[in-house]
Amino acid sequence: MEQYAIFLDIDGTLSSKGKVHPKNSEAIKKAQKHGHFVFLNTGRSYAYLQDYVKACADFDGFICGLGADVRVQGKQLFSKVFSAPLLYEMSKTFLAMPEKVALFEGQDHVYFTKTWYDVVDGIPLTDATDFCRKYSDANISKFTCEPVEKAILAPFLDELVIYDQGHYYELAQKGCTKATAMEMVAKHLGIPKERCIAMGDSINDEE
Repeated sequence: MEQYAIFLDIDGTLSSKGKVHPKNSEAIKKAQKHGHFVFLNTGRSYAYLQDYVKACADFDGFICGLGADVRVQGKQLFSKVFSAPLLYEMSKTFLAMPEKVALFEGQDHVYFTKTWYDVVDGIPLTDATDFCRKYSDANISKFTCEPVEKAILAPFLDELVIYDQGHYYELAQKGCTKATAMEMVAKHLGIPKERCIAMGDSINDEE
C-alpha cells in the first residue's frame, strides 16, 4: 500500500471558532487506519498549541513555529531557536511598547510583554535580560506581535522573516518554513513528495 503524509494547518483549516468538527477528527482516524500519517503543521509554537486541538486526534507528529520545531512519533527531529542577543534586543524593543501584544513563542512556554486571550499559561517578561537571567532555556521558536512600524523590526531581519497577517505579524526564523519541515518529515518517513498533502489557508502556508 502506498502511504501518504498529510499536513494540516490549525486555525481556519482544521479548527474554526475554537472547535474541531467531529468529522475532521473522524477523517484523521480513518486516514491513519489505512496506514497514512497525519501531522499538525502550524505557525504556533508547541507550547502555544491549544489543548482541544492536541486532543482531537492521535497525531503522528507536529510541525510548529513555522518549521522551527519538528516532532515525529514522539521524538524531536529538528529544533532551531532564537539567539540570546536577538532575544535581548527584541525584549528591550517591545517592553518599551507595553500597549502592543508581543509573544515569544517557546517550545515549552509562551513568554510575553503583553498577551492575548488564548495564551493560557503565559509567562510575563519584566526586563530585557529575563531570557539571559531567568529563562535561558526558553527555546523560543517564533515571535508574534500586533502590527508595528516595520522599521522597528528591521534590526531583527538578519535572522527573521515577517509574515504580515494583517491584524498581527509573525516573525519566523530564516531557513524555516512549513514546507522545509514537510520535506524533512517526508524524507524521514521515506515518503516521496508526490504522496504528501498539505492544507492551509494563510500566507504562511504558501510555501
